[in-house]
Amino acid sequence: MHIGVAVALIVIVIGAFAAVLPTSNGQASSALTKIFNPGSDTKTSQGNNTALIAAQAATATAVTQDGFDAGNQVYAGVQAAPTVTTNIIPAQDQGSLNRFFYGQCTYWANMRYHQLTGHWVPWLGNAYEWAYQASSYGWKTSSVPNPYGPSIIVLAPYTEGAGAYGHVAVVETGVSNPYNGVSTSNWNWNGNWATTTYWTFYPGSGVTFIWFPG
Repeated sequence: MHIGVAVALIVIVIGAFAAVLPTSNGQASSALTKIFNPGSDTKTSQGNNTALIAAQAATATAVTQDGFDAGNQVYAGVQAAPTVTTNIIPAQDQGSLNRFFYGQCTYWANMRYHQLTGHWVPWLGNAYEWAYQASSYGWKTSSVPNPYGPSIIVLAPYTEGAGAYGHVAVVETGVSNPYNGVSTSNWNWNGNWATTTYWTFYPGSGVTFIWFPG
């Protein structure tokens, strides 16, 4: 008798759930499945999260290759530019600073050259593209650095340790005798993302120096 009463109660409870849950497109069946098997959706969610994290990691690896510049973009898992205030950088200049991809050699070269000269780089593009972009915008290009002021060094792909996208840096010292090497300040050289490091490069094949005319 007790067994019969228990079975009857179970049938009533199941019937009540079926009455109140939606029945279109199998939603009732799905809802009951979730009730009696609450872990059924967890595996799918974990799988989706794993795939998303893997995709974000792959994107971060691709876009942080030295010399690659996607412009002013933000990617999951990649350090974004810090918030700047107008008392540090004038409002009219903030867009010029952030036109390049934060953390890249291109961002540093633009920022550092402006610190030294007051001029922003007016074009966009990967590092190696700066050599011909400069001449298109009326900047000086040369096989040796500017003897009268700061310049940017542009390395063609695979030149002096650069990767497939080339590399740009700002010449700091060594202008008086460049063939003995010029010391440069860099970002993203040897994987130092958004970190200033110093490296010596030499004039030669695949190396161009650019600077604002005047």
